[in-house]
Amino acid sequence: NPTIYQMIADLESEGNSIEFETFLDAITAKLGDKESRGGIQKIFELFDDDRSGTINLSNLKRVAKELGETMTNEELQEMLERASGNGQDISFEDFYTIMTKKTF
Repeated sequence: NPTIYQMIADLESEGNSIEFETFLDAITAKLGDKESRGGIQKIFELFDDDRSGTINLSNLKRVAKELGETMTNEELQEMLERASGNGQDISFEDFYTIMTKKTF
């Protein structure tokens, strides 16, 4: 996906390490429209490349690899468990909640 590769190139120029939230922020900065459900759906689809309707461990591994991150399966699994409602994969509703969560 050309959009993802450009974002990776931009992020790599800023440093070697990246947090999941930083990556989400970069995606929303490129795609804009973090405020609408449709905009968030487009971002979700960048992760859900297998079109399973969820973001699973395989999807997170791919994104981490594309970003040049060297995260262990255990680290990715922990990230997945924390972000998902069922502890296994991130549904669109889980993703929407993460993306629209306001920090006060």
